[in-house]
Amino acid sequence: MHRLIYIAAMLLILLSACMHSPNSTYPTPNSNPSSSNTSNAKPSHTKLFHTKVPSDNEPKDSLHNPASSHNNPRIHALCREIGQKLGSVSDNNCHALQLQDSSFYSVKNRSLAIKDYPAHKQHTNLGRVFVIGGIHGDEYAATSIVFKWMQQLEQERDGRLHWRFMPLSNPDGLLQKKSQRQNANGVDLNRNFPSQDWTQLAHRYWQTKTYKNPRRYPGKIAASEPETQALIQQINQFKPDIIVSVHAPYHLLDYDGPSKAPKRIGKLHLHELGVYPGSLGNYGGVDLKLPVITLELPSAGIMPSPQEIQAMWKDLNSWLLRERLQVAKLQKKRPRPAQQLISSRRVN
Repeated sequence: MHRLIYIAAMLLILLSACMHSPNSTYPTPNSNPSSSNTSNAKPSHTKLFHTKVPSDNEPKDSLHNPASSHNNPRIHALCREIGQKLGSVSDNNCHALQLQDSSFYSVKNRSLAIKDYPAHKQHTNLGRVFVIGGIHGDEYAATSIVFKWMQQLEQERDGRLHWRFMPLSNPDGLLQKKSQRQNANGVDLNRNFPSQDWTQLAHRYWQTKTYKNPRRYPGKIAASEPETQALIQQINQFKPDIIVSVHAPYHLLDYDGPSKAPKRIGKLHLHELGVYPGSLGNYGGVDLKLPVITLELPSAGIMPSPQEIQAMWKDLNSWLLRERLQVAKLQKKRPRPAQQLISSRRVN
């Protein structure tokens, strides 16, 4: 039964990728912890990756080198809307980052834009970090702070990590007149990931634990939403070593997956919430065995101070570098396979 569900979900994502055009529309999920309901249930996952199939007139390497946003009308439109919505991110701030089109779009056809900051060539690449902002549309600060960190990378960076950012993964939820947690289809994107327990638990949890709270609706099926599909595709293609997801307003640091969690990032202290059917932490941390750091800011509508934004960025970078350096050391200590050792011996 699980195999049939897996196949059906895979076919759904592949069909969406092949048939989706810039003029089509999709429904998308959105969630926001800023409401009085503090239930923070997480979604379930199924090991499902989606690779977009290039069209006949699309360069084969376009997935690895997304189109620059410099002359992209979709990115210009997105930046204009973001500048009008967020007090801490102007139209010019957004344009200056030169976001790239990921070739995936929201339900209302907004670009799910990304930006890469590759490791410097003179350094050993210690790993890939995927930073996700704005999964829940009414958590304004969770998008704004990601833009601030991108601006920081534009000015200076260590150069030993390859960063990829999707600063606004639920543009429809944020940019509508009254922002909402869910996407335009009324789906909570952070309950729509295809975790292995989604089919068995997602709707049961929504009905019995949240009493059908519409803000936490997981969708009809796992990975039904174009925004969820886009994030799955990014994980599949980029192959991150660590995922960082920004939320608000629980004022804590959550962690799912292998490795040892950081004790704090800035003023956010570790408080592991557990996983929920369809959550990113469940799908990425439990199913895919990827470290998933969730930063829950103190407020959904008020940005941390510039000093705290800087402190969080410094702590996050320090932990990432320590973690990846430790991984690199362990990999060096691993004995080489016997055949490789034999072939490397000198013949006397």
